This record gives sequence, C-alpha cells and structure tokens, in this order.
Amino acid sequence: MLQKIREKITGWVAGVILALLAFVFAVWGIDIGFSNQSVAAVVNGDKIPIGPVRQAIQNQLSQFQQAYGADVPAPIENQVRDGVIEGFVRNRLLLQRIRKAGYRVGNEALSESIQQIPSFQVNGQFSLDAYRAMLANVGYSPTMFEAEQRQNMEISQLQDGILASAFVTPAELEQWVRIDRERRDLGWLVIPVERFTDQVQVSDELVVAEYESHPDRYMSPESVDIDYVELKLDDIIPTVTVTEENLRDYYETEVGRDPQMFSSPEQRRARHILIAVDEDTDDGQALAKADAVLERLRAGEDFDAVARDTSDDSGSASLGGDLGWVEQGMMVAPFEEALFAMEKGEISEPVKSPFGYHIIELEEIQPGDVKTFEEARDDLLVDYRHRTAEDIFYSKAERLYELTFESPDTLVPAASELGLEIQRIDGMSRSAGSGLAASPKIIDAAFSEVVLSEGENSEPVEIEDGHVVVLRVEGHHPAAPRPLEEVRDGILARLKREAARDRAAEVGASAAARLEAGESPRAVATSVDAQFNDVRPVGRNSPDVPAPVKDAAFAADLGDEQRTVGSLTLADGSFAAWLLTGIAPGDLQALSDAERAQLRQQLARAAGGEELTGYVSELRDSATIVINHEQFE
Repeated sequence: MLQKIREKITGWVAGVILALLAFVFAVWGIDIGFSNQSVAAVVNGDKIPIGPVRQAIQNQLSQFQQAYGADVPAPIENQVRDGVIEGFVRNRLLLQRIRKAGYRVGNEALSESIQQIPSFQVNGQFSLDAYRAMLANVGYSPTMFEAEQRQNMEISQLQDGILASAFVTPAELEQWVRIDRERRDLGWLVIPVERFTDQVQVSDELVVAEYESHPDRYMSPESVDIDYVELKLDDIIPTVTVTEENLRDYYETEVGRDPQMFSSPEQRRARHILIAVDEDTDDGQALAKADAVLERLRAGEDFDAVARDTSDDSGSASLGGDLGWVEQGMMVAPFEEALFAMEKGEISEPVKSPFGYHIIELEEIQPGDVKTFEEARDDLLVDYRHRTAEDIFYSKAERLYELTFESPDTLVPAASELGLEIQRIDGMSRSAGSGLAASPKIIDAAFSEVVLSEGENSEPVEIEDGHVVVLRVEGHHPAAPRPLEEVRDGILARLKREAARDRAAEVGASAAARLEAGESPRAVATSVDAQFNDVRPVGRNSPDVPAPVKDAAFAADLGDEQRTVGSLTLADGSFAAWLLTGIAPGDLQALSDAERAQLRQQLARAAGGEELTGYVSELRDSATIVINHEQFE
C-alpha cells in the first residue's frame, strides 16, 4: 500500500527522494534476489507460488485468533509462517522424488477419493452439481482440483508407505516395556516453603544492601512519549457523500470499461471424452485413440456410452462425460477456446490440452445477462464509496508524507491541514504494550535513530492496508534506577522468599541425612512436621508424585544396599527428600495380547515417523532451496 502512496508522490519531494535513491544504488548497488516477486521459494529449480503459501499462513493465523480470541503474538506468528513455508518445501521435495520414481495415482483411485469427500456429497451420495458448485466457489476448475488432489494422494501414499514399512523387533518391544513400564518403590516428604515465610525476618539494612548491590534488577525500562497522527481508510468511507448522479455515471463508466462487470457470463453445458497422454500412452497413440473414438461418435454411437467406455477423466467418465455448466475461465485455454467456438449440438475434433486429447460435445448454451442499474445499485454504492474513499485516502497519505517531510520537527501542519487529531502515548517501552504500542512497527519507528536521537518525524508507518501512522518522540526516559521506596516491598518479599527457601532446605537436608542414616521415615517426617508419603510402586507417568522427585528417583541407581536417598529444592522453594527401595522392570508378559499388539503398533508408528523425518531431511540436505523471506516481512 505504501508503494501506491509513493507512486502518487510528485513535485520536489519526489525529486529529492529519487536523487537519494539514485545515490544509494550507485554507491552500494541493490540485489533484488528474486526476479519473480510472486515466488515464495525455489526448490531444485521448481518455483512455489506466493499466493497459496500466504493463504495457508493466513488460514492458520485466523484459526489461532478464533480459538484464543486475541491477536497472534509475533513469536507465534513467526513460527506459523516458518512452519507453513517448510511444509510447502517438504511437499515439493516429496513430489519431486515421486516424479523421479515414475509413481502416479491412477484415475480410478482418484475418482474414488474425490467421491468420498463429504463436501461433494448430497444425502451421502456424490453429486456432480455439488462438486462443480463447491469448486467454483473457491475458484477451482475440476481439472485444476483433480491435478492437485492427485498430487496430494501421491504424497500421502509415499508418506504412508514409509510409515507402514517401519516395524519393531521383539527385542526392541521387550526393551521398551522394560524401561517405560518400570516401577520404582518410592516414598517422599515435602517441607513447604510457606511454613517459614512468616518466621524469617529481613532487616532494612538487608533491603538497602540488596538494592545497592543489584541496581540492574530495579531499573525502570527505557521509554518514550510519542505524539502521532493516523490516517484510516475505514474512517473515510462513512464520510463519502454519494448522489444518484454519481452512481449512474459510475455505472456507465464501469460498463464501458468492463462490459462483464455487471453481467452474468455465458454458460455452456458440455460433455467431453479425455484420452490422456501419460507414461503409458504417448502423444501419437493418444491422438490415434481420440480419432477412433470420434469415428464411433460420427457413426451414431451415444456420447454418454462412449464416454463411460473410453474416457480417462476419472471425474466425469462415470457420468457419461458430463461437465455440467462451464463458463470462461474454468477450463484450460485450448479446451475453453474450442468449446466457446462451437455451435449447439456440435462435436469437436480432438482438442489437445496439457492433459491429452479432448472430444467435446456442446449440449446447451445459456446466454449471459447484464444487470440493469437498479439491479446493480446496492453493489455500486458499496464499490463507489470504497473506491472514492481510497482515492481520498491515498491523496491524504501523499500529503501527509509531504507535510511531515517538509516540517520534520512537528506534526501540527499535517494535523491542521488534513483535519487529523494529534494523539499521544506516554511511557511506551520497547516491550509490547497495548493498542498501537503493541505494534512492532510502531516500536521500531519510535526507537529508530532518526526519530529518537535526531528528533524528526517518522516516515509513514503502514500498520495494515488502509492504516498509516506518522509519529514523533516528545519525551525520552532512559532506563534509570527506580527509587528505593518504590521497590522496597518487592525487595522485601523477594528476600523473605529466599530466606524461607534457605530455611526449608536446611530443615530438609537434615531430614534427608537422617533418612540416609536409616531412621524411620515416619519418625523423621514427624520430627520436621511433614507428611511422609509411604513407599509404594510408582510409574514414570504417576501423576501424584512431584515431577522433580519422580525424575530424580528414576535417574538414580539403587545401589548395593538396595536403598537410595535423595533431596532437592522444588520450583516454588519447597524442599523434598525421597527414599528409593526397589526397582521392578516392566514385564512384557504381563500385558495382554491386545495390549502388546496396540503397543507394537504405536511404537512402529513412532519409528515410521522418525524414518519419514530422516527421509525428508535427506532430500532437503541434497536439495537447493531458496526461501524468498522478503515476501513475508
């Protein structure tokens, strides 16, 4: 969107900017990197278009927003973006391997797969009308969809083949059960840190010493106070006044510019027979077969019957070649050119497309229709108002750029001329705040050298399409020590927690030493006012054992005395001591046949996943991959 603003900039400002750009390019040069800016990545020379990748990223981000009802944090957004891009690269690598191996999904399997998709069914049965309507709604032709579905099936079957080929040997299964199903006889006690919080005393001298010894812990973050003006397309749209004359003139202009804008396109109902060119049939063989089919039709055979008998189009062969209603833009160009040049009832000569040779029968023509002004009025109103607002927005954005460039030390002229309010955000730090202060673009602009140090207005910051902000720093607050009185309570609470933790550790260590010496666990627990959880068999996934205690006990050796004692501080500052008295490996024979079969299947699936990951890694390591990161910034 800013590019559109810049394209509209004229006058001496444009001259200055172009001169500066020319100087930069002359001195340093510029590397575009990708000659085709619609490319997301290039994998071994194959280009991945940017559109589907961006759409997939946006779909995942939208799902996140719907699930959590909040904007997606920048780190999560980056993970989603990188994951989607990697997924496209991965699929392209697998598809290249599939093509190299000569593997292909057959038409029958493709047709069966498509007919099982619920979206294409009516009352549980595949519906050709539902199929074509659904594809038309998302901008797909049947040919495009079937090609994509075939690729997806090929990739899935390759992956499934790798996953299904993995297996687990009896020895591996037994070893896994021995480790994972192991049980340990474990008892433990916990000395809660809260018990000592009110017992410990922290003097003012200790508070002052902590404050003076660690000033970096008690700093206020660097922040700025910014003034800003913002220009929003959504604010302009409601202000656009529209007269009936405006709408009629707009209607006539748009119809003259694009007669199809307010028309429903001509549709043609057709059947076809496809003779595919593939690894089994070369071009000459396919043409010969198509000519033979055409002779059968000219001899009077029914098109429906011949299509069912000979067509390689899995989606339409079982329907007698019926394609339903077709409009321009739905089919590949050679097919479409032939179809829309035919007369009703005519059967075409063989028409070559990237898929092979088509014989087309045109059954019916439904002429297009042009909407009257009255029929199109509601759509005209919305479109005219939006387009007019866009023109106003870009004109104002251009003027905003000029005014804030001409008066780099104030926003007043721009605000006054454009009728914008100068707004303020106080105390904006480098960490995300709320509203505009949460935008990384705003934060970067506010703390940039030219804005923060040189005191100039920022360049227009594009928050999103139709929303531009120019800001300036009116106050800068470097990071500085916070007054002691402001942080005293926090320091006091921290020192008390640390003292209580130390006291809990002291009492707990004494209890652990007595357990080590062989005293009765219950007696030791009673003496320190704690509860001893009696020794009992515990598994790796037992939920009632503190996780750090469980992890430590399962990492310990039992020792020659068949008795091991350990201790540790928990995350909340409490102290735990534990007693291990026995280890029993998991027993495969203790599992039922069904449990063993299920476990073997789970382990094989996990092993297959690792093999698939290794397979893709091998493809990636030997591939030449370039990601067009600039397109996602």
